[in-house]
Amino acid sequence: MNQTDKDMEGWDQELRSWEPVPHDELADRAAFVAQILSVEPAQNAGVHEFRRLLEQDVRALLSGAEVSSAVTAEVLFRLQGVADKLDLLGSSPALHGKTVVAVAGGFSSGKSSFITSFIEDRQVSLPVGIEPVTSIPTYVVSGAGSAIRGHTYKGGVIDIAPDFYSRLSHAFVHGFGFNLREILPFVAIETPLRGLKHLTFIDLPGYDAAQSEGAHTSDDLSKAREFISQAQALIWLIGADSNGEIPAADLDFLLEQQSDGRQLYVVLNKADLRPEDSLVEVLEQFRSTLDNAGIDFEGLCAYSSALGIQVKYRRQSLKSFLRTLDQPVDARANLLKELNATFRKLYTAMSHNAQSSTEIAEVVNSLELDLHELGLFHNWASTPAAPARGRRRGRTPENVALKAQERLAFLREQLQSLEASDEVARAKKIADSMRLAVKTY
Repeated sequence: MNQTDKDMEGWDQELRSWEPVPHDELADRAAFVAQILSVEPAQNAGVHEFRRLLEQDVRALLSGAEVSSAVTAEVLFRLQGVADKLDLLGSSPALHGKTVVAVAGGFSSGKSSFITSFIEDRQVSLPVGIEPVTSIPTYVVSGAGSAIRGHTYKGGVIDIAPDFYSRLSHAFVHGFGFNLREILPFVAIETPLRGLKHLTFIDLPGYDAAQSEGAHTSDDLSKAREFISQAQALIWLIGADSNGEIPAADLDFLLEQQSDGRQLYVVLNKADLRPEDSLVEVLEQFRSTLDNAGIDFEGLCAYSSALGIQVKYRRQSLKSFLRTLDQPVDARANLLKELNATFRKLYTAMSHNAQSSTEIAEVVNSLELDLHELGLFHNWASTPAAPARGRRRGRTPENVALKAQERLAFLREQLQSLEASDEVARAKKIADSMRLAVKTY
């Protein structure tokens, strides 16, 4: 059988297995896409300028910069996360002052049902099911009313009916024939959350794309990283219907998150599927595995999303953990903090030096302060080069001061040479413009 015959046989099998989509469903999908494409972007100068800088200036800078592809990818997804958060803040006043908690884990770990267990309005729920469900990252914001809004790729906002949103599973989205996230990057739900006033959950697609077939999951991992970068804390879910061990892929992902200093809480979900005595054993195994892997965590618990209760816990209860996070925060300050941290990583990568210009500047300032306190600082007009070598001077206060100022001048030269780099200078200019956009959104 030649390749053409094989292709024909494959198509024939696909046609025989194909189930026609009801006309009403096709009409709903078409109307939904038309609504997304037609909505005008929100008129927010700060958000518009930030996205322009990201899409034009940052991408142009990174395309010519001598930095690794890993650094480039991280900078882009972290800045994209800031842009998405700006969009959300501009259109959802309820998000102001909220602590963001990312809820992540593998496919079918029960992330959506976990968040739904905190939603007071029974008419509002996240898509749930046996197969991988969550397709579009969703913010669930504690608020007075109930509303579901989709945020488009152009910065526009559309209202989504609860019954239609509940159908946005991986399988349903796959039926569109393209990745819906390309035109609808995320959804925001505003609704009262049980016992929580200052919290926002982010419901993320399962990061382990290999566990799902036929859905648009190739970028689920990058999306998980992008949205987790916006969060102040991470709740990691593992289904109790698993083999009772933390998957190796989960451990690798959690280790990757340690460098950002984000608080981590681990939940063994679907606790109602196991006998209570076996839950104790599994939690002890989890604790040992996390400790041995060097993963810092605030606590872990066995939780039943179906019943909305915690069964067992270690170190800190889930309720206590959420209570510590349920505090008003300055959303703009958090965005600026994330922006600064992202560009610091970029400066370091661009400098080709173990010390970033920021670190050298701190050393220079510290030395100047020390000399001022000792009364030995002189603001010379001339600037010596590298520290002089030769016959050792006597240890008089004047000579000590002279040597310290020579070292200080040398550090200044090193700092100037780093800042003189075209790449670093361009990056700093872009960072300043982005900070201004965040402050004026």
